[in-house]
Amino acid sequence: MVKISADLIFLKLFSENIDNNKVLVKLLNVGKFNDLLIVFELCKNILLGNVPILPKVINKLRIFEKDLILLADKKVAFNNKIKLLLKKIHMFKILISIAEKFLLN
Repeated sequence: MVKISADLIFLKLFSENIDNNKVLVKLLNVGKFNDLLIVFELCKNILLGNVPILPKVINKLRIFEKDLILLADKKVAFNNKIKLLLKKIHMFKILISIAEKFLLN
């Protein structure tokens, strides 16, 4: 039996609704810290270079570098991270597409 964690379920929900901003906002608002931990860990691994991504995607994320640092920082409050993701929904969509390629396949 395969054990599926809540963060992977949320990631799958995000990836299925990536084009619907209303659903993404609703999921972000109802998500708990453990549900969204996978997104924050992804930010940390992108910054460290542990996630192999295409240069085209790196260029898209370059303008969000400070935001990625805030999301990866464990000292930043969860509510502040959610507010940042809600404000920068385009960055969040890019992160979801990266996570979808590596974690859901």
